[in-house]
Amino acid sequence: MISIALGVMLVAWLPQLLPYWMLVLLTLLLIVLLIGYRAACLARVAPRISVDIRYHSVGVILGVLYASAWGYINLNQRMPLNMSAQTLTVVGSVSQLPESLPGVSRFRFAVDHYSPALNNADLKHLLLSWYKADQEVIPGQQWSFLVRLKPPRGLMNPGSSDYETRLFADQVNARGYVKTAQLLRTPEETGAYRIAYWRYQLSQWLTGLSLTARTEATVRALVLGDKHALQDEQWQVLRQTGTVHLVVISGLHIGIACLLGYGLGWFLQVACGLFGRGSIDIRLYRILPALLLASGYALLAGFSIPTQRALIMALAMLLPVLFNRHIGVWQRYKLAMVLVVLMQPLSVYQPGFWLSFMAVAALLLTLDGDAKGKVVALLATQWAVFLGLLPLLLLWLGQVALIAPLINLVAIPLLTFVLLPGVMLGLLLCVFVPFPGVALLDGLTDGFWFLLQLCIPPESWGILTGDPGVLVVLLGVLAAALLILPRWSGMGFFGLCLLLALIFPAQDRVKEGRFRATVVDIGQGLSVLIETSEKALVFDSGAAYKGRGVARFSLVPLLKSRQITRLDRLILSHKDNDHAGGYVTLQGSLDIAALDSGSPELQRTLSARPCVAGTHWQWNGVRFSYIHPTRLGVVNENNRSCVLLVQSEQCALLIPGDIESNVERQILTEYPQLAVDWLVAAHHGSRFSSSTEWLRTLHPDWVLFSAGFDNPYGHPAAEVLKRMHALQLPGLNTAAAGALLLESTPNGCLTESYRQQKKRYWTAG
Repeated sequence: MISIALGVMLVAWLPQLLPYWMLVLLTLLLIVLLIGYRAACLARVAPRISVDIRYHSVGVILGVLYASAWGYINLNQRMPLNMSAQTLTVVGSVSQLPESLPGVSRFRFAVDHYSPALNNADLKHLLLSWYKADQEVIPGQQWSFLVRLKPPRGLMNPGSSDYETRLFADQVNARGYVKTAQLLRTPEETGAYRIAYWRYQLSQWLTGLSLTARTEATVRALVLGDKHALQDEQWQVLRQTGTVHLVVISGLHIGIACLLGYGLGWFLQVACGLFGRGSIDIRLYRILPALLLASGYALLAGFSIPTQRALIMALAMLLPVLFNRHIGVWQRYKLAMVLVVLMQPLSVYQPGFWLSFMAVAALLLTLDGDAKGKVVALLATQWAVFLGLLPLLLLWLGQVALIAPLINLVAIPLLTFVLLPGVMLGLLLCVFVPFPGVALLDGLTDGFWFLLQLCIPPESWGILTGDPGVLVVLLGVLAAALLILPRWSGMGFFGLCLLLALIFPAQDRVKEGRFRATVVDIGQGLSVLIETSEKALVFDSGAAYKGRGVARFSLVPLLKSRQITRLDRLILSHKDNDHAGGYVTLQGSLDIAALDSGSPELQRTLSARPCVAGTHWQWNGVRFSYIHPTRLGVVNENNRSCVLLVQSEQCALLIPGDIESNVERQILTEYPQLAVDWLVAAHHGSRFSSSTEWLRTLHPDWVLFSAGFDNPYGHPAAEVLKRMHALQLPGLNTAAAGALLLESTPNGCLTESYRQQKKRYWTAG
């Protein structure tokens, strides 16, 4: 059974889907194996190991065929990644509860038909934004939109969340914004997406209850699974206490719903027993209400992927008991895993998948142990879940609250027996007598957040941080298993040693005398991280839009993944938004020891030091120099950009900001012997920069462009690409390659594309 899941997972790791002819061969092989397996089982003469090999081979091939078919179907529906933005007329329905943000409404849109037709795309599901909408978006409405669509691409950087994979897993075929709109039919007329419409009505009812903002956000998260209203301060409290799972609807909440339904079934059983003696089917009275309540809660929460996964696990665990099928608990566990990966073949890329199954596995291992007594069992389960999730939380979140097991010992029972039932009771009261219901809801949520805030440890205390590799995480999982199973005598010390390797992993440090540079995939902007063995420098911070820096989900996660909490120097080449817009984001995320800029305005407002020509310094055997001309021939903001040269014994990198060709000529005049291995193209590849003389003289091994995909400026310009082609200079663009990873080594100057490193069949373009 688990071999089917293995086959699905194998396809999820492929850089390209298997060609059709190979899938045909696998289908034929599957038929042969099935015939042979059936014959061997009927004859009962073949060695058992041979039958098992056939059985698992059949499972793997079934998984590969299923996942490949799913992949081909979704690739056929998706807008090609290399297609430029398109303007289309689409007709369809709003399929989910919209996300309302200041000035914009974001929603899923199920397409009925569209025009004009797109080559190599059969659009079914869109993610649309409607800025300054003049009409309310409601699930079930049918609209005709004129939209500007672009491919479901995402920025690709080490340490960042994989937005592109998430969009593909959610079957979002394209994303864009609404230009004009015409409402065709209301939800009452279409009758479509009825559950989403009911959720919308409940959402509107909650808005009209006069709840405090914090109470409404908490109730929405617990009841509807809508966590967008939670404030940053609330998320910070949840992260610091390790209790994010208490508010975000997940397996815990579905499990609680099962437990409450089971308890309700017990009361029904007792009540029925009072009126009639005889045989009472315990399974029917207890399991059926548990499953019904869990299913209803999952639908109320929008039947999101986490709730689907949790509901499948509940069904796999309880349905065999209901139908009197004697299936071992681990068999049911494997059945749940198979069903989950079949429903969502890319579940393996979702942290929730591994966290859910690891938590359940830890609980099952604890139940197999020898713990006796309710208190001991409760402590053992919390210890087991904490140990089991520790490696995975470090892998995906980079930090773990060590106090979380103690908090959860109290918080989970309070959520189960006080908060959730109290919220449901409060909502019920609001239907008949709103004032007491609102008071109850406000009191419960205020108490909930007050208790969590009391549990916050002092700053930086009790927070374990790290960025372990996959191999170290696997060792950590093995260590957790050894420590959870008490009957494995003599293995606990070995497990503890393995766990220490997870907590104190070997650091991926740059060697003395070398440097590592990362040209961040930050859209239409520039940001370059440069690391030596002990120091870190960032050149430019990317753009900001409506006060939100792109660095927040690109550069900052990269810094955290490299365990950089302090910048020894930040250089803002000049004041343009696409270079300096992310400063506020960086300032709020880590310490900045020194700030330099070529812009007089930034020097004045941010107390930045000027990038003085000839200034140089050395960090760990690596030389940094400003080679900006002393006197500019043409003075403008672009030409004021700092120009930074980074040199080790083996390699040299030049970052010229947005300078134009006249400044390039001045630099060549002052530094006639200048030569580099990597050149970041000035002004993202503008035709007014990267002159033929500049490229010929520097003659870099690679010309690197930091530009947004399908940007409105046409960067890099065709003229620049033509000059490079004439000089036979290769180039890389973050828009196509993701982050560009550069490293100086004794064996040469290594250049890699992060998108190529993470290449999967849906990111291949």
